Amino acid sequence: MSEIVAKRYAGALFEVAKERGTIDAVEKQLALVNQVVTDNEDLRKMLYIPRISRENKKQVMEEIFKDEVNNEVLNLLKVLIDQRRESILNDLQTAYVDIANEYRGIVDVFVTSASPLDTEEENKLIQTFGKLYDKKLRLQVNIDPEVIGGVLVRIGNRLYDGTLSGKLKRFRQELKTGR
Repeated sequence: MSEIVAKRYAGALFEVAKERGTIDAVEKQLALVNQVVTDNEDLRKMLYIPRISRENKKQVMEEIFKDEVNNEVLNLLKVLIDQRRESILNDLQTAYVDIANEYRGIVDVFVTSASPLDTEEENKLIQTFGKLYDKKLRLQVNIDPEVIGGVLVRIGNRLYDGTLSGKLKRFRQELKTGR
């Protein structure tokens, strides 16, 4: 339910940002707001406690973000507070990025690897998956030693597991089922 509501708010914000030519700036500002709220436990608690008045919440948010975000993002935060929808901030950011990427013809590719990828490896991934999606790819690499070797690629809700640990799991499963 919250994802549906978040998409509506994200869509409305995107239309305003598109009209004003601030799509990228709004994306970065939403990420900043979401990161600050996620990282600050006291702020998060304050936002989610119903006993704290909406006016106090809006005042705190304005004080924190007045110099960091544009009026559209600040006004959206106030509307979320007024509508008691503070909890959808993360879903709203995700939905906004999805809408903005669709508009720009970009697909975010999340790659998890045991070690940093060099430029040649990144280009090979972009070339391989670019053919599948016929869009410009934006690579985001995360390093995780648990992967052992290979890469784990997530594009939207699809997962491509080319990791050594994934291959070992599949091999183990094949041995169990006798295939």
